[in-house]
Amino acid sequence: MYLRTHEARYRLLLDLVAELEPERILVVGPSYESVLLRETWPEKQVNTLGWLDHRFPLREGERHTELDLNGPSYPDLEPHDVVACGEVIEHLYVSPVPVLRFLASGLEDGGHLILQTPNATALPKRLRMLLGRNPYDPIREEPGNPGHFHEYTVGELVDAVEAAGLEVTRRLTANYFDHGSRKNRLYRTLGPVLPPTLREGITVIARRSR
Repeated sequence: MYLRTHEARYRLLLDLVAELEPERILVVGPSYESVLLRETWPEKQVNTLGWLDHRFPLREGERHTELDLNGPSYPDLEPHDVVACGEVIEHLYVSPVPVLRFLASGLEDGGHLILQTPNATALPKRLRMLLGRNPYDPIREEPGNPGHFHEYTVGELVDAVEAAGLEVTRRLTANYFDHGSRKNRLYRTLGPVLPPTLREGITVIARRSR
């Protein structure tokens, strides 16, 4: 179900990585994107950062940095051409700026950060709020999977990325989550004609200046 939900997002991620042609990639939060990147480009080095998930093992020569991104301190990172951070930042309870500044430190000069996160002001969330329903799930009691602490608007995310010292080169919004319902199918169909602030997913690409 997770792979079905995120399939279109993963396709977008692979397209963006293909455009950037990196040799070394750092994936924040080891997940299925780690596997997809390795299978799509077996010759590239795909390192990971965050909490280790044994379902997604490293290949020979690759590294995992075990780290709680909530801080308070961060290690030095080796430079990568691309840092991919998908569906992670909304799970953090600290300001995104020091986290993004840390991820930027893991980029080569001219390297790119690909940041993906849900849109806090997507149309379904607005409609639920109009009906008096909270559009956000409560924080879970599981420390390893607490849920979303804060979801971002496009403006909030761009401001945080720029405050971290990165140059935003592209921003995309799209209904790329497939939840399997008829309502969601209609919502995804209408996505291209909806205002960008009403679409469900946000992708920001930012560059570390030379």
